[in-house]
Amino acid sequence: TQRVVVVGLFFYLALHTWYHAGLCSAAALVLLHITIYVSPLFVAYWSHGFWLKQSSYLEQPTVRFQYELLLMATTDPSPGSFLAWNTFSAFNRLQGERLRVLVPLRSSSPT
Repeated sequence: TQRVVVVGLFFYLALHTWYHAGLCSAAALVLLHITIYVSPLFVAYWSHGFWLKQSSYLEQPTVRFQYELLLMATTDPSPGSFLAWNTFSAFNRLQGERLRVLVPLRSSSPT
């Protein structure tokens, strides 16, 4: 007694008849082909494609004022002629004779 595996192809309602075929038949291979290759195409069509067509991403940066300042002023149009001051002590040491120390002035009268 050997068991044969069959695939139900379709059911004809008027006669209540089932049509069966073996797993290695042409009809079973067509059903396998439709299931494996054609079904994903329908899924891709109904889901508007596999790949993302357009996307956007918004991000709000975290901004913190660190109380740092860099001030540079040119004295001539020639290169290297500028005066500098900032709150970075290492940069101030590199400036040498170009470094200017700012003296804050307070005015008692409104301008």
